[in-house]
Amino acid sequence: MASYTREAEDVATVSTIASLETIQLEVLRNGSRTESERLLRACRNDGFFYLDMTDAERKLDEAVEDIFALERELFSLPQDELMNHDIDKLSSRKLNGYKPLGRNRGGLEGGRDGFESYALPKDGILDLSSSRFQRPDIVTAHLASLRTFCSAVSTAATTLLTTLSTLLQIPPNTPTLQSLHPSHLPTPDMVRLLKYHTLSPSERGTTHIAHTDLGSLTFLYRTQYGLQVQRPKPAGSKEECWEWVKPPAPGHAIVNLGDGLSMLTRGYLKSCLHRVIPYPGDEIEERYSFAYFMRAEDQVVMRALKSPLFGTVGADRSKEAKRGGGKETESEEMTSAQWLQKKYTMLRKDTWNKEKEWILTGVKEGKDT
Repeated sequence: MASYTREAEDVATVSTIASLETIQLEVLRNGSRTESERLLRACRNDGFFYLDMTDAERKLDEAVEDIFALERELFSLPQDELMNHDIDKLSSRKLNGYKPLGRNRGGLEGGRDGFESYALPKDGILDLSSSRFQRPDIVTAHLASLRTFCSAVSTAATTLLTTLSTLLQIPPNTPTLQSLHPSHLPTPDMVRLLKYHTLSPSERGTTHIAHTDLGSLTFLYRTQYGLQVQRPKPAGSKEECWEWVKPPAPGHAIVNLGDGLSMLTRGYLKSCLHRVIPYPGDEIEERYSFAYFMRAEDQVVMRALKSPLFGTVGADRSKEAKRGGGKETESEEMTSAQWLQKKYTMLRKDTWNKEKEWILTGVKEGKDT
């Protein structure tokens, strides 16, 4: 695994590091009640945890290293070659293609972001779709590692969702979390490769704005600091509270819950607000990370599943609140595909709508907005 860089120690001396649970996948698979309860506690309280996959997925480390190498090769290609795979032209669902620096909203000068990204569809990687998987030749050269990675992570995700469905007392003869996220069928899952650019001290700002993830589970791999999670404000404080997330140890992933699991559990499981921001120091060096995003099938209606635990924990987050005439009225329930599209429009600078800012940060508990 790529080694951690020096700024990790710098961050630890000046900022608060988030205290997150570490869940052992192999122990979870063996039916440990204690490990299962720790998983549920992490999903309810933090929305983030580390997943130790060292014993369960033995071939994963090599694949992760190779994907980090792929990122450096891919983002070194000429800009015009990358733009031949422009995600906004190649994929209306934003599942395949390249996003150039500055296209999304961010906290840098001009309201721009500070990263490039390249999306790779799970269905294309695993040959689950009849559609042509257009890609640069360099991606083809690393396809074996991408397949190993997608297979391992989607299998791990199924274990997590199955465990949660059991703990949440979702009846097995009704839709469950795992049945709505089938790893062997076409779904809008994807791998996103990210390159954060070098910034001078004068360019400091949020390179990836505060947001909740739009899908259900995210598996993140990074070797440097930059990710922060929001914590509840201390009593009497008006300042937002943010904590740094330590990069995962070798064989581990950072896992966080997205809006999808919060919607499907009526807010019982937590989708946590997070952002990417420069760490303390002088010049911000170039950084790479990548993530696997698991989403429910396109046609799944994002309504709360059946469980005696959900009750009225929060608002039914499957319904979008419309503003009109000073009143809020509920529209029809949204499908997974519709929610993803709404979220994407709020990420782009040219389609962002201030009145729908709540879409970026998830629906507030107890409200539809």
